[in-house]
Amino acid sequence: MDMLPKVEVSFVISGKDFDLSMLTEELNISPSETRSLEDWPEAVKNNVHIPEELQPVYEWCISEKEELCLQIETPIRRIISQIEGKEQVLMEFCKRYGLKKSLCIVIHGEDMGLPDITLSPYIVGYFGKLEALITFDIYVY
Repeated sequence: MDMLPKVEVSFVISGKDFDLSMLTEELNISPSETRSLEDWPEAVKNNVHIPEELQPVYEWCISEKEELCLQIETPIRRIISQIEGKEQVLMEFCKRYGLKKSLCIVIHGEDMGLPDITLSPYIVGYFGKLEALITFDIYVY
């Protein structure tokens, strides 16, 4: 636990049907990871009773991780620096294919040892203009 708090921030684009490599080419950004429909577990892929929002989708993701993170804005700003100037291309691609955008923030910390979990108006405004959902997962040990 001596390397806590750990923060991982991921900007994820997801949808039912799009070409992951085409998005990579259009943005000229190499993703940290991708996930196609084939990458999902068989139990999920073949379960017709799973609600639509939990069904397999394609995912394209860029991530930033930081150990001993004191401010969550630090890795978020590194994400922004990767997509800055490409917002219009990103928005048009997502609109064309009906894709969702999200900023996922995962925090691992100790009781009374969490990072500053503040989002400045700049961060909120930036991802608001991209129409990205901002989510938090916080794990305290």
